[in-house]
Amino acid sequence: MIKSNYNIEKLEHMSDVLKAVSHPLRIAIVDLLINSKELTVTDIYSTLNILQPEASRQLKTLKIAGLIKCRKEANTRYYSITDKNLSKLLHCVENCTL
Repeated sequence: MIKSNYNIEKLEHMSDVLKAVSHPLRIAIVDLLINSKELTVTDIYSTLNILQPEASRQLKTLKIAGLIKCRKEANTRYYSITDKNLSKLLHCVENCTL
């Protein structure tokens, strides 16, 4: 029997991150936030030319996964990336050749 040295919690976290960015709109949102620092939902849905409910749905998924954070100022919510290393992940996937 082969002994496993894998950290299951770390593998589950990695899987959760990959699941969270496994949708084209979520990838686009993450990319926008990486390049813009902080955006409102209006900025996001206007830039991506999608409906507001769809943008909000995708933002919720990213927030639950811990990839983005939200700051509220008056009635406006500002979204930003929680970890700049996400840009490395997107770059890696973009340049991956199978």
